[in-house]
Amino acid sequence: MKFSKAIIVVSIAAAALFSVAPNANADQKSKQVELFGVSLKNADRDQLRQVFKQNGMAPTREDNGYWVDTYDAQKVLEGASDFKAGYVSASNKFAFAEYTFSGFMDTGLVGKVIDMVTTKYGRPSSKSGSYGLGPVTAKWSMGQGMQIEVSRGWPDTTTLLRFIDSAANKQMQAEINTEKNAQVRQKAQSQSKAF
Repeated sequence: MKFSKAIIVVSIAAAALFSVAPNANADQKSKQVELFGVSLKNADRDQLRQVFKQNGMAPTREDNGYWVDTYDAQKVLEGASDFKAGYVSASNKFAFAEYTFSGFMDTGLVGKVIDMVTTKYGRPSSKSGSYGLGPVTAKWSMGQGMQIEVSRGWPDTTTLLRFIDSAANKQMQAEINTEKNAQVRQKAQSQSKAF
């Protein structure tokens, strides 16, 4: 039951890490998603890098040559091992952030993280799967195209907590796909002399 005590600490720490502030110009369902008190909608890479470091995130890779920066989150959120933040390359705008909660055969871990998020944001907009077996996903639709998602695959019980700007994330994925396709074409052209 060591993790149960940790989840209480995680819930308290989570309140400081991410919060939802009502958007004065929208209905109750439209809320602003924040990390460390900074709105993620339209946040830029340089701004978030500063905020993450000021709040104890230890960078393991911050490089504009990659879409995703990576951090060690162990000292920031109890139970989290890693943190990633992805950006649209063309604009350097926030696309997603992701905490990883590593788990080995802990089928209850996903439920604990969902409960932690529910304590802060309320019940998820949708939830699928069984905590005891198989993949699980819970989603919170926050308005302004922002989503929060807790998910676990199977059989690995590692659980992910994601904050997503849907439009920016699609732009980032399109950039990644364009780059991959260009690399495939370049490789095919370089090998065309061999046949």
